[in-house]
Amino acid sequence: MTIIYHNFIGGFMETILQNMCMIYDRDNDKILILDKVKKYGWEGLTFVGGHVEKGEVLYDSCVREVFEETGLTVENLKLKGTVSWIDEINDKRELGFLYYTEDFSGELIENNVEGKLFWMGIDEFKNADGKSYSIDKIFDLYLDDNYTELIIKWGRNDEVVSEIFF
Repeated sequence: MTIIYHNFIGGFMETILQNMCMIYDRDNDKILILDKVKKYGWEGLTFVGGHVEKGEVLYDSCVREVFEETGLTVENLKLKGTVSWIDEINDKRELGFLYYTEDFSGELIENNVEGKLFWMGIDEFKNADGKSYSIDKIFDLYLDDNYTELIIKWGRNDEVVSEIFF
């Protein structure tokens, strides 16, 4: 896991780098969904991804995470934007790099330590219950080329303070 510290007015903030990948199967008009088991305090329907390792190139980290979680090899990833989850109480940020691809091969591993993987239609996903925290906003960013950055700030008791698109 890569942790960096960046200076902002008033001090430094710990930042953890992550990646996420929306894999689209154009032939079947479906996206790959992970029903994540509770880990790191959250669970639910989401896209595959994970932490960037020390010294790892962002693009390569996403290729690695997708393979580890799904058994699929992905290529031609496009960076769609970033999401920042900012914990103002503890001065921490998780910065996620959001990738998209339609270019994948291999045999899907449906069950793994992260949860269960399956293909789902876009409209079905939009209306699904049990989605993970903030995935609706992240999904909007994937689909809307007018925005490239999402910032989610929360405060006490994991209460969302603001959600902003740029």
